[in-house]
Amino acid sequence: MVKNPNWPQSSLTTLTLPPSSLSSLSFFTSSPGKLPAHTSMDGKGSASASGSALPTLDLNALLGRLTLDKHLETENPFDNNKITPFYQRIFRSLIGAISELESRGITRGYLQPHQIMVGGGPCQFVRAWLLPRPEEDNPTAPTFRKQFDSLVRMILGERDLSNLELNNFLHITASAASGGQSLFNFRQLQWHPILLSSAELPQLVYLVFDHLDMRGTSSWKEDFRQMIQRDVEVRDTVLGVDYFSDVYLEGPQYYEENALGAFLFSANAISDVNGYIRKAFKQYMTDEEKDNKLMSVEQIFDMLISFFPHMLIDVYDFLVKKGLPIDGVL
Repeated sequence: MVKNPNWPQSSLTTLTLPPSSLSSLSFFTSSPGKLPAHTSMDGKGSASASGSALPTLDLNALLGRLTLDKHLETENPFDNNKITPFYQRIFRSLIGAISELESRGITRGYLQPHQIMVGGGPCQFVRAWLLPRPEEDNPTAPTFRKQFDSLVRMILGERDLSNLELNNFLHITASAASGGQSLFNFRQLQWHPILLSSAELPQLVYLVFDHLDMRGTSSWKEDFRQMIQRDVEVRDTVLGVDYFSDVYLEGPQYYEENALGAFLFSANAISDVNGYIRKAFKQYMTDEEKDNKLMSVEQIFDMLISFFPHMLIDVYDFLVKKGLPIDGVL
């Protein structure tokens, strides 16, 4: 049984508005359009004593909302060959919106950048939504899945064999767009590895393993072996690498030379590598010095991905093929 690693605790950023901003907001209703800067006691807009028109305030501008086409002019979707958190949250929001529409039988409509509003403040609160919000199916329009595939390719480009996660993501969006995965739960795309943060990626591996090991059927390993048929050199890859070798040799676990073996080894390494680091320095280091030698979960995971580049998409593909609700696991 593997032990829970120490996941980093996330923190929420509190947005504090100055009193002047709060007083201005008291004049606004829920209308997203432009509103008068001053309103008379009877609720009607009034002109100044000189008779000149009053300036108007754009609520979307005040709240930092812009349509996606405006962001595309200034925001690069990639940073070091990875999708930025800003665009990760936009895509995840749109996937959620499309899934909600599909649940109401609305499968067709348009998804153009100028029809997508982006807002939410600091990056961790960014979300995107459709303008206007579709209330009924549009039989003359393409499917939202097809529109999403086109939007993703317009922003991220076409498939890149050197970027395994991006290549897999675009393969899935294309398959969903063509109807090849008509029964595919579109919401599962929200947890595709390419849309997860560096802190969420090791959780995908470890918590999925924990869920399957503790709550899955006894046949899940055989299912994984059959569904994800990939040969992987586990033993020769990790033996000789400090601390990772210890995980491999600790027994009684036997790691097969395939995708299942890479998955099982990775889950155990996330949990156990730092234990072997502590043990190695136990005799001649203080506790504080030992703590300085420990690896973060993200550092351990980066090593694992360098060992097994396909491991993330293999785990994700297994979840999708099994039809497991990923949001119920993470």
